[in-house]
This record gives sequence, structure tokens and C-alpha cells, in this order.
Amino acid sequence: MTGRSSPAAGHVSVGNGTEPPSVESEPITAARQRVALDELRKFAYPVELRTLAAYVVAARENVPVDTVGDEVRERTAIRLHHIDIPVLIDARLVDYDPESRMAVRLDAHADDRYTGVESDSRRYDVA
Repeated sequence: MTGRSSPAAGHVSVGNGTEPPSVESEPITAARQRVALDELRKFAYPVELRTLAAYVVAARENVPVDTVGDEVRERTAIRLHHIDIPVLIDARLVDYDPESRMAVRLDAHADDRYTGVESDSRRYDVA
């Protein structure tokens, strides 16, 4: 025990205060990755990381994009940059330039990647 009291039910202690649970306190990144992919689908062009972060927060919190605060946007952008986007890059779903911090969804039908695959379409070459 650290001697500190536990946060109030339904709140997560952040810094010196408490705030309601949100995408920033969520330990599972898969949900944020799905939301990021869904939000990238809205853009036909590469989108800046902080803009994507605002859309991710807005979608998860069910609020308008223009109401997302700078602090929560920045924290989400950091998590996207370091945690979620690398996973999406490895899955070949997103292309991302870390210098310009621009992201783009590679496949407009990424969610349907494995639908309609026929077993006869596989080819095995004999060595």
C-alpha cells in the first residue's frame, strides 16, 4: 500500500486529480485501434496524428470533434503514435510517416480482408 486512498468509484486518478474513465485510461488498445481505423476511413487523404486523435476521442466519448480538449487529444495522439499505429502498420492496415505524423488507411476494405476467400484460390508450388 502506498498510503493513498483509492480513487472514487468510476474515476481514475490522473496526476493530482480525478477524471471520469475515458480512452486514456483504457488498458486494452484493440478498441482504440478499431476506432482509429474507422475514423481513418472518413479521410480520403493522409491525416495529421492530432486530428486523428481528436476524431478517435470524439468517437469513443460520443462528443463533437470540436469539443475534444487539447490535453486529451495530445495524450491520445501519443498513445496512437507509440502503441496503436505500430500495430496497425504491422498488420498492413495503415501507412504512417513519423516525421510528418501523417497517417492514412491503406485498404478501404480492411475490415473485409478475409471475407470471400475461397480455399481453391491457394496455390502450392512444389519445390
